[in-house]
Amino acid sequence: MKMQALLSAVWGVGLLLVLCGARMGSARHNWHAPQTLYAFGDSFVDNGNLPRSPELGETSRQWFFPYGVSNDQGTTDEEKATGRFSDYLVQSDFIAKMMGLSLSPPPWQNTHGQTCGPTGMNFAFSTTGVFQISFWISLREQVDYFKTMIKSRKISKNHVTHSVALLASSGNDYKRFRFITNAWQVTDLAWNITTEIATNVERLQNLGVKKILVNNLHLLGCTPSFCRKHNYKACDEWANEATSKHNYFLEQKLGNKKGVLIVDMSSAFDHIIGHGNQDLAQGKQFKHIRKPCCESADHKGYCGQQDKNSNPLYSLCEDPRQYFFWDDANPTHAGWEAVMAQLQTPIKEFLGVA
Repeated sequence: MKMQALLSAVWGVGLLLVLCGARMGSARHNWHAPQTLYAFGDSFVDNGNLPRSPELGETSRQWFFPYGVSNDQGTTDEEKATGRFSDYLVQSDFIAKMMGLSLSPPPWQNTHGQTCGPTGMNFAFSTTGVFQISFWISLREQVDYFKTMIKSRKISKNHVTHSVALLASSGNDYKRFRFITNAWQVTDLAWNITTEIATNVERLQNLGVKKILVNNLHLLGCTPSFCRKHNYKACDEWANEATSKHNYFLEQKLGNKKGVLIVDMSSAFDHIIGHGNQDLAQGKQFKHIRKPCCESADHKGYCGQQDKNSNPLYSLCEDPRQYFFWDDANPTHAGWEAVMAQLQTPIKEFLGVA
């Protein structure tokens, strides 16, 4: 009887330890699940860092109609246009939703880095590149801003430790140097761009970020800005070759790096806008896979452009849901939904979120 009682007691204690361990494991999982997002890059993730201007222009158009036209949270054109290069949301918003946040964290521009809430901050500036190719800050400078806020304790190290960094480069550097035709020069360009991306990934890790999402490059040659000259029926071979080299080098440099997930934008976009992929499930939902919903009248113009009498110098589709692209470079809200639906499982598994 004593032995039976002893065994029963041991079994009970063991069961209690197992149950406690399960609860503690669950608690640890929840504790380590990221709650904070820091976004870097360009228009794929920017949610309002290019400053609002009283006058419509190429770098302020995202604050004016028709940008945000699908935003059901606003009632006026001014409320609908939130500084995003889309008819509603962009990639950073979808990543934030996967993490349990409502939207991408606020843009750096809101406070100029003076404060940062617990959900994180968006440092991305549209029209910028990995290198300094425009007036706006480069990827390196965005990471510099992040570093400065950590050193000044505007961003706590605890938030950094339990955060995710999203790094998006959608090809602005290649657009800037599209005049390069020599194959070796294109190879060198791709090598230098991916080296700079990898360098900034390492900088983020040295600052304490444990999980980093890095976009590879989508089919640049199949975007409206490159395939407009083909009446959107064919893709630009030079740009797609640059894309291929970019993604090859990026995989070499970051593919096996701990704490880094290369987000396969290339495959996700290819399933929709690639050669002959209109018959795939992802492409069938769009009537137009390369022609943008908002198309400038002139190839050097921009979506939303007006003449001096405020007459539109662009055409706007009736239903953005039928179009994968919103403007000459960026997907519609429906386009982003289709892309992120393909990428959701590997991203969630990497982040450790349900």
